[in-house]
Amino acid sequence: MVNLLATSKIQSNYQTTIPKEIRKNFDVEKGMVVEWSINEKGRAEIFFRRRRDIRELKGLVKLDYPTDSVELKRELYNHE
Repeated sequence: MVNLLATSKIQSNYQTTIPKEIRKNFDVEKGMVVEWSINEKGRAEIFFRRRRDIRELKGLVKLDYPTDSVELKRELYNHE
């Protein structure tokens, strides 16, 4: 991977623009999600991913037991 240095200014409302070089290198498009994390060395990492539509998630997880959306919602709220 080629080292690429690009800069952007943080505005008063903490927004910034992703530099053109970064957008091109990582195929960043409008509507994508930016994920921020801190790695084990304490350094910031940024990842770009496409936003997933709920229809794309259908069938992604297989359970060993039957369930329905109402039951899943109950389980979610009972664990909060």
